[in-house]
Amino acid sequence: MKYLGVVQYLGLAYKGFERQKDFPSIQGSLEKALSSLLGHSETVHGAGRTDAGVSAKGQTFSFSEDKTLIDTAAFVHSLNCLLPKDIVVLSLTEVADSFDARHSAIGKVYSYSFHYGKRDPFRSAEYQLEFPAFDFSLFEQAMNLYLGEHDFRDFTTKASDKDGFIRRIDRLDFSLQDSHMKVTLEANGFMTYMVRIMVGVAFRVAEGKMPLEEVRALLQPGKRKILSFKADPKGLVLEEVIYG
Repeated sequence: MKYLGVVQYLGLAYKGFERQKDFPSIQGSLEKALSSLLGHSETVHGAGRTDAGVSAKGQTFSFSEDKTLIDTAAFVHSLNCLLPKDIVVLSLTEVADSFDARHSAIGKVYSYSFHYGKRDPFRSAEYQLEFPAFDFSLFEQAMNLYLGEHDFRDFTTKASDKDGFIRRIDRLDFSLQDSHMKVTLEANGFMTYMVRIMVGVAFRVAEGKMPLEEVRALLQPGKRKILSFKADPKGLVLEEVIYG
């Protein structure tokens, strides 16, 4: 039998989702807890990697098990008792044997949250830009340039891509309250560091360090120029993995 799990985690203490030999990871924690509960070694496959420090509200993973889990709610409860307090499995669902947590996905939703005014110690769990002159209007204009289908070759460190670095941003939502900003992005896929670089470039625009015309130029096919303006991982959250 194959099962699809939805997991939520605060990623600050982990070196990302993918299993690491010498560092704590979400995958490693899930596999340890599952192996202990099932009585044999278990391997989980995630919907994708998240960077060190990145959190998730709706990351997904799959694993195979010879026996049927009769009571998945009770199993999830037992599993969570074995997991660290900053990781919680929300659900387990039986899926077809052909299902793959990563390759069966048709889209993902990420959010990036940050506080851009005077330092606020009560918002220590999110990224604090500490740039009082931040121009929200310019930030929004820069982010909106990403809507639609574009060549994002400059917005990832991937060496190559089978889709030619083409991705489609389907939705952008902004939420602004006082000096707290949250931007939500839905796309048919994201590449390594893509969201962090997109936000990092928009930060530069909002700080008056890059014109909007330069952002437009970066989205055009041409000689590759990998950008180094990655936003801090603390603000990034994988909200949802979308399946057909």
